[in-house]
Amino acid sequence: MRLQYDDVPLGKGHYESVYFVATHPSEPRALWLRTTVRKRPGQEPVGALWATWFTEDGVRAAKLDGLPISTDRSAITIGAVRNGPGGSTGEIIGDRLGATWDLTFTPIDGGQSLEHLHPAYLYSAPIPRTKPTSPAPNVTIAGQLTIDGASIDLDGWTGMVGHNWGSQHAARWIWLRAAGLGSDGTGWLDAVLARIRVGPVLTPWTSFGALQLDGARHPLGGLLRRDSAVDLGPDSARITLGGPGLKVVTTARVPLASTVGWKYADPNGHGHEVVNSSVAAMTVTVAGGNGTTVFEPARRGVLEVGGDTRAFDVPLQPYED
Repeated sequence: MRLQYDDVPLGKGHYESVYFVATHPSEPRALWLRTTVRKRPGQEPVGALWATWFTEDGVRAAKLDGLPISTDRSAITIGAVRNGPGGSTGEIIGDRLGATWDLTFTPIDGGQSLEHLHPAYLYSAPIPRTKPTSPAPNVTIAGQLTIDGASIDLDGWTGMVGHNWGSQHAARWIWLRAAGLGSDGTGWLDAVLARIRVGPVLTPWTSFGALQLDGARHPLGGLLRRDSAVDLGPDSARITLGGPGLKVVTTARVPLASTVGWKYADPNGHGHEVVNSSVAAMTVTVAGGNGTTVFEPARRGVLEVGGDTRAFDVPLQPYED
């Protein structure tokens, strides 16, 4: 995992995130932790910590700003948190959530990262302005989490580690993840979708990602594909993705009480409203040369939707970005 912000000239704007999701194997409980770097044009970069604890009873969240940043080859450290593909340690203490953790991440499928964008030259192209990767798209988790003094054993939980960076968020975007797929339960789906504003017009949805199933990885989406489709309801989404010889349809239902709302800002200050449910109930239907298979994974999925306004009617957390 290579951090990008040190290479950005002082006059340019930049944001960068390293984050993880840890989910209970069967119950609707999850931890989402995001470490971010924000660099406004002409200013030095500053760090922030974001955390959400999801349960069936609701969400509890905290955010800390203006923190020091340091990096090495394997992780980023922001404030009291060290975060990377191999694990995460630290604490975040806020008015609404206090959490400490010491976690180790072990790749489930050999440790191969996922570079969503293809062809690869898109990582150096001016568009898209957000560059997504998953350095560890599927991991088992070991370690302890403490929420407001209560210790929780995360041994046997699963999750992923993501990394993205850029100069501007898309006008609309979706992050979709499902796990527990396939005959051995180690398969996963990880995809991002975006609509870009060109003048007054929004482009159609473009998607990038992959489906890992029974040891084989299948690319989904791509720059020239036009078979992605999104249908958002008041508490649900139906998302269609295409790949070579493959069609994947995911239906997600989000419990609104267990969905968090955040304010995100571009480096130039333009704001976005983001909703995230890391305990979404998902059904994944895969149609290809071997017929159609329907997966209803026991593990919960992640559905994140961002844009100018909230996709779901949930309150925003009281933190600026």
